[in-house]
Amino acid sequence: MLVRRWMLFGALLSLLFAGVTLLLLFVLEDSFIDRRLQTLAATLPAGAQAVPLPVHFQLIPLAHLPAREQQRLGDQAVGTMAEFRRDDGRYAHALVVPAENGTRAVLLYDVTGELTVTAGLPTGLAYAAAVFTLTLLCAWLLASAFVGGAERHARRLVAQVRAAPDPASLESLARDEPVSEFAEVLQLHAEVWRGRHEVVERERETLAFLAHELRTPLQSARTSLALLEEAEAASPALQRLQRALSRLERAGNAILWLSSETTLTGRQYTHVASALRQLTDELQPLAALRMQSFRISVPPVLQWDAPWEAVETLLANLLLNAIQHGGAGVIVVEAEASRVEIRNPPAASDAPGFGLGLSIAQRLARRIGWQLEMHTAAEWVCCELHWPDRHPTGQDQ
Repeated sequence: MLVRRWMLFGALLSLLFAGVTLLLLFVLEDSFIDRRLQTLAATLPAGAQAVPLPVHFQLIPLAHLPAREQQRLGDQAVGTMAEFRRDDGRYAHALVVPAENGTRAVLLYDVTGELTVTAGLPTGLAYAAAVFTLTLLCAWLLASAFVGGAERHARRLVAQVRAAPDPASLESLARDEPVSEFAEVLQLHAEVWRGRHEVVERERETLAFLAHELRTPLQSARTSLALLEEAEAASPALQRLQRALSRLERAGNAILWLSSETTLTGRQYTHVASALRQLTDELQPLAALRMQSFRISVPPVLQWDAPWEAVETLLANLLLNAIQHGGAGVIVVEAEASRVEIRNPPAASDAPGFGLGLSIAQRLARRIGWQLEMHTAAEWVCCELHWPDRHPTGQDQ
């Protein structure tokens, strides 16, 4: 776009200069003709009528001119100049001069064969067209060089911004940037980046504080629950209390994982079948109240290279979501070496949702190197966790 605008600007300038040049040529040509006419008139004796004149000049009494020319010059004073085309097609310049007995005469200069600008106009237009083309070419070359340099500079700057490790490096780029507008954009980007870092750090500190505050009361609750289990047989109220405590523990673990700064991976193997069975057994009473059941499909020897506390928090949240927001029927859990999928029938009048929120659950999944996706269809709602398969068979651990 800038190149086209530069070329248009160059074309307009060329046309303007060509027009001004042509106008100046016509003015100069007319001024030379008029000066020669005035010079000759100044040499004529006063009132002379039969003085020999140079070629193309005539001295004619005003009354002897054709009617159209008399009408044009009749009201003009002595010394007035005019130019017009005569009845025979020839072009003339005229000067009103005094004649005998106080009358007026007209000194005519036939310039038909002396209009050099008009005669040379076709040749001049050819040269002008060549100059015009050359100007456009120069405008294109200059604009392309300028815009190409700006584009290369912008691309290099974008690459530096993408490679910048922290806001301080962006601020250093802004100080060294010669283009003030680019420098301002870099500075604003650095400020936004620094602000987001501060927000994330405050969030991490808040989560760490909450995790610390949850640990002490949870420990007391676990101790009290163990004493209750020893004192009396299992009851529905005690089972509900156990499930509530488990959910609190998982929530505390989620806060702990989210407040950490590193990805939780590496050599923390979990036997999937027994862990999933234990989790579904815990949630089965709640599912039964909504006329739901679990169907688990897991290879017996499958192991995952991930900490069970974080995995349990994720799976428990997804299963609770399937129970609370799904319809009656079977909740299917399929686990493989690099993925686990949970499908359940959708509720008739309730939209699916997440207890932790989809974005927070996805953040927790990323902490252990996993990805969480949700898919919906008319007959089911599917939550899928997948990750790189570090142990394809899952049977060598």
